[in-house]
Amino acid sequence: MKKSNYIERGDSVNGFFSMFLLWFFLTFIPLFMASGELLLKKGLLFPLLYVVEFSAIFMFYILYFRKRHGMGKGKFCVSHYLTFLLSILVVQFILPHFLGLDKVDGWTAAQISLPGWVLIFNSFLLVFIVPVYEEIVFRGCLFNALMHWFNDNIIWAAIVLSIIFSLAHTQYAGWRAFFSLFIISMVLTAARVKSKGIYLPIALHATMNGVVILANYFMIFK
Repeated sequence: MKKSNYIERGDSVNGFFSMFLLWFFLTFIPLFMASGELLLKKGLLFPLLYVVEFSAIFMFYILYFRKRHGMGKGKFCVSHYLTFLLSILVVQFILPHFLGLDKVDGWTAAQISLPGWVLIFNSFLLVFIVPVYEEIVFRGCLFNALMHWFNDNIIWAAIVLSIIFSLAHTQYAGWRAFFSLFIISMVLTAARVKSKGIYLPIALHATMNGVVILANYFMIFK
């Protein structure tokens, strides 16, 4: 018997939300690792977590989600990329001055201060790997699920998504960092809606991480 459109969409939404749950539970892997504290001291805990999260999420994306609505390439326009990137950089480098965030936060400083090859490897993952699976999870799967639950209301879906995205980055503390992450997520979500795909948000997220890493590096070691 053929499923109704409502049931088929419900099954699809369950799959989308399951990807978010997978990412959520993977973030707790370090809690169950006996060597977690040692890896953290060596600066290898987060890189290991990034690799595990990417491996699992990207595999499921290729197998089940890459051809779903809004989960593919979409329309990548250079002018849109530059416009959204400018907005993100304003949030990253100008908004903090108005919010009293003139110093590099502790977590970022710790990441930038990692020794030698660990710093290079960690930076590579933050620029080329983390944005891929985070955008698959948030602007891809979770946004699609929220659109269903909010009856295709883009504004409410974007707001709730951005709140969850901000709360998920527990390495940053304080309402100011939360607010900045919220705005960044809203811009990335706008890019997802405008392009009808996740490639543009991925490119923006990757560029943002690269610029921020370089800027913070020179701020700390200037």
